[in-house]
Amino acid sequence: MAKEKKPGSAKIIEGAAEEVQKKKKRTSPADFVRQVMAEGRKVTWTTRNETMISTIMVLIMVTIMSAFFLVVDMGLRLAVTTILKF
Repeated sequence: MAKEKKPGSAKIIEGAAEEVQKKKKRTSPADFVRQVMAEGRKVTWTTRNETMISTIMVLIMVTIMSAFFLVVDMGLRLAVTTILKF
């Protein structure tokens, strides 16, 4: 896909660089609002039950992870104080 200007000159490579230079079509504010509303209608909202289950699972994981990090922190503190006593 190289095109020569004249015999003996360097080759000019055409391709993706030209596509980048093309300007995008501007959208009017009314079209933008219509597009946003159309996308909003496509959204699948979660049910109340799914939201409650997800919330409970997050709270359980936060509790488990905080207990884990509490134990790790206490173990590291014990190890560091033991080492520093010498």
